[in-house]
Amino acid sequence: MRTPATRDDIHVLVIPSWYPARPGDISGSFFREQALALHWHGCKVGVIYPQLRSLRHWRGPAGGERGLRREFDQGMPVLRSPGVNPFPLLHGAAAAWWVRHGLKLYRRYVAEFGRPDVVHAHAALYGGALARQIWLREGVPYVLTEHSSMYPRGRVSRTQARIAREAAREARRRFAVSASFGGFLEGYFGADAGSWEVMPNIVDASFGERPLGEPAVGGDFTFLTVGGLNENKGIHLLFEAFARGFASEPGVRLRIGGHGPERARLEKLAAQLGIADRVAFLGALTRQQVAEELARVQALVHPSRYETFGVAIVEALAMGRPVVATRCGGPEGIVTARDGLLVPVDDIDALARAMHELRANIGHYDAAAIRQACLARFGEAAVVARLRETYEAAAGRKLPAAHDRVVVPLRKAVGQ
Repeated sequence: MRTPATRDDIHVLVIPSWYPARPGDISGSFFREQALALHWHGCKVGVIYPQLRSLRHWRGPAGGERGLRREFDQGMPVLRSPGVNPFPLLHGAAAAWWVRHGLKLYRRYVAEFGRPDVVHAHAALYGGALARQIWLREGVPYVLTEHSSMYPRGRVSRTQARIAREAAREARRRFAVSASFGGFLEGYFGADAGSWEVMPNIVDASFGERPLGEPAVGGDFTFLTVGGLNENKGIHLLFEAFARGFASEPGVRLRIGGHGPERARLEKLAAQLGIADRVAFLGALTRQQVAEELARVQALVHPSRYETFGVAIVEALAMGRPVVATRCGGPEGIVTARDGLLVPVDDIDALARAMHELRANIGHYDAAAIRQACLARFGEAAVVARLRETYEAAAGRKLPAAHDRVVVPLRKAVGQ
């Protein structure tokens, strides 16, 4: 049951490094969903976000806005400062500019809504950098959850790595969204930045509230994949696997949700493989549209080459849909034998076999059991309970008993 916050509830200020710019925007939607879950489960929550665009996009939607934007998202205050980042290639200056805007937002937030007990920063670049400055200047402790795949993909400069390491070192608690990713971060940042615990993203409650539906046994069958159309998402590998696995089965189809720079190449590839008539490109999807697509298909396929988590996977499981996914980082901590099948990254034949096997055995998957297990791990109640304990400990309001504090030993979890 959702209840509004009371005066005695812990006050959490959320600082996301990216955030939805408008209704339906899925960029950073999991940050928003987690903040709203905290809001509706008894915490006092606010969000501040320096919404800075690059110079290339300053003429786009909202690109010309300046100053402060204040909104109440289902009663939760959100303060933004739309503007331009004039230092896209000077990472130290870009971070300082982001933090400067963020500190102005913080002061305005405190003036209107009071001083928070704790800050929760999502991603060190640059939400964590801002949280660190608030700690150094104002003494408000913070916790950090890292989400960005830039580190393992080698897309972080030395300056950015230094900024991120400083943010991680000062945090009261450090979280990664999967055990595999946390193990990587421990090695990347080193022992001086502290250990990393696992704190998954929350699956939006609406996915677990929709009717489950019945799996289609025999006849037509449709797979859905959701993600950006870029090289890392592996859609080109999925097309190869689909062509090999279902060349003689015209009743099997693919639906592709997402947009990105690879779309033209993927459309050409689908035509070359002879599957264009069975592949539908849906474009960018809102959360509601993703749920609607999941309701009409039998399974999700997730062919990524690297993921820190896998939001689309938990959304599918919350709707009782089984999944075929690659062992690309995040999925290994999500998908079990009850939920679907895991295959090696970049292994087209293994992906084709797994898709074929899942389709042949779709009747063996228990949609209700899949949903129940997903919500027990990734539902609002489960994740919010751990977050509240974290905030109270970080703020010094209570210290958890040793047997109550859940710490995942990451090196053991990833086999190191």
